[in-house]
Formats: sequence, structure tokens, C-alpha cells
Amino acid sequence: MRVAPFRPVELFLLFDQDPEFGTDLRVFYARKSLAVPTEDAYVFAWDYVALLARYGRGTFALEDAGPGPEWRLFSDFAPEGAGPMKDVSLGAREEILAKVAPEVVEVAVRRMDCGSFAPQEDFWQVTWPLLGDLAFRFRYGPRGAEMAFDSHGARKYGPEFLMSFAWLYINGLLRECRQVDDSLPKLSRYF
Repeated sequence: MRVAPFRPVELFLLFDQDPEFGTDLRVFYARKSLAVPTEDAYVFAWDYVALLARYGRGTFALEDAGPGPEWRLFSDFAPEGAGPMKDVSLGAREEILAKVAPEVVEVAVRRMDCGSFAPQEDFWQVTWPLLGDLAFRFRYGPRGAEMAFDSHGARKYGPEFLMSFAWLYINGLLRECRQVDDSLPKLSRYF
């Protein structure tokens, strides 16, 4: 199975079930994925395999469903105590986001080959289709960051899974912004 969530991440999952040796899952990364920090590529593969396992165990039913029609803010549906998860997903990234011009974000989103950019009067937003039935909207403006998920995905997936994807896509966006405007600080400087 080939999975390419956003440029340049591309991975291949090879599952084999041998009667003599049992099951084996191997994860291979395309050479171009080396441009992404190992942790990000690894976390994406881990989350995706965990998701497949949940479908395999029947935790999630296979259904033909797209993202829900409404956006739900993470703070509106997350369980009490989920604030630290959100802080980890944003954290120092907000310091970099404050320095990024909307024009740079627009080009960065195009470079990711995934998502759509929409400038508004007092903020900008990016919407990413994460899975067939899950979408993520990230807004940033003078009032800070706002993370929202579609109503279907927000009900279906756990907050830790949603925040993991948010973290990965925000990192990907900031990496591409740095490629467009090299005056921006590197993410690695903060971690």
C-alpha cells in the first residue's frame, strides 16, 4: 500500500502473512521522505498503521463516509485535560506562525500538494483532507491559532489521534514555509 499524505512524505506498507513464519509488516520510505525529520515520518507511519489495525479489529466500521458538514473546534469536543495535547501540537510553533506572511502560507500549501488555503479579512486558514472521512481546518490570525475537525471525524477519532495528525500537518506547513522564506526560523531551533 502506498501512502502519500503530503509532499515529500511517501511511504509503502508491505504486509505479508506466511503460513510458516506468521505475519510481517514492513514500512518503507521513499528517498524523498528523507527531507522530513525522522520523528515526523515515523509518527505518521505509526498512526496510520494503528488506524489500519483498528479497522482490522473492527473498532471502526468500514463505511462509505466523507467528512462531516460542520467544523467542530477541538476545544469544544475534547475531553477535560486535553489542553496539554493541544499545547504540544502548537507550543513553540505559534511563535513561528506569528512571523509567517499569508502569502508565504499560500505558496507553502501549494508546495505540499495537499490542502487548500483561504485568506480572510483578519486571519488565514488551511484545510487539509487527512483521511477519506476526516478533515482538519487550521486558522491563524491576531487572536492566535484555532484547530477544528469535521463533525464526522471529530466524533469518530480520539483526541490524541487528531492532535497527532494536527502536529504533523502543522510541522509540514512550517517546513514548507521555511522553504519559501528562508528568513523564518527552523523548527529544530525550538525543539
